[in-house]
Amino acid sequence: MQMKRTLAVLSLVVLAACADDDTTGPTTAEVITKSNVHADSAAGWVYYSIDGDSIVPTSESATTKWDIRMAYLPGAATKQIDVFLNSGTAGSGVVKGAMIASRFENLTTVPAESTLKTDDTTNAGRVVPPNVIGSNIMFVYDITTHTIAPSPDKVLVIKTGKGTMVKFQFTSIYKDAVTNPDIFTPMGYYHFRYSKTTTTTW
Repeated sequence: MQMKRTLAVLSLVVLAACADDDTTGPTTAEVITKSNVHADSAAGWVYYSIDGDSIVPTSESATTKWDIRMAYLPGAATKQIDVFLNSGTAGSGVVKGAMIASRFENLTTVPAESTLKTDDTTNAGRVVPPNVIGSNIMFVYDITTHTIAPSPDKVLVIKTGKGTMVKFQFTSIYKDAVTNPDIFTPMGYYHFRYSKTTTTTW
């Protein structure tokens, strides 16, 4: 009888220790970074699959294999930056998105589905505004250095064709993401980071 009581007490102690040692909790979603993603002048675009974490060949531009496309930039002559999602009048897919005013690190909750929309090639209907001067824009022109930088206060929220929710942010558009680019620094080398989730949080 004494042996049974001892075993029972030991079992409770072990269970309690396991409960105290349980480190299961909220996890931070992986952040994927890409550098020098470049669109050549012949193709005019670079197509990227977020679900596949890879560039999609231009020969498959008419398919649903890509989620976002980024334009070739002609350097100092660049007056706007064209970025499109694969949906609406911009592609054959069903990708949705929205530009959110937030720091990348601060955006932890997926916005309401009603916030997201399919893309449109008309300026007024675009998910990502093409202009680089003005308010509520993704890319900002610096009149003193004549360079363009992604706004650190804007994030793209994207729902891919496969239903993956993504927060996506451009970090540079210059080759090798040099700290202080000038008017002669090669452009159109996209640097970006993103984090994916299948739940409602990142």
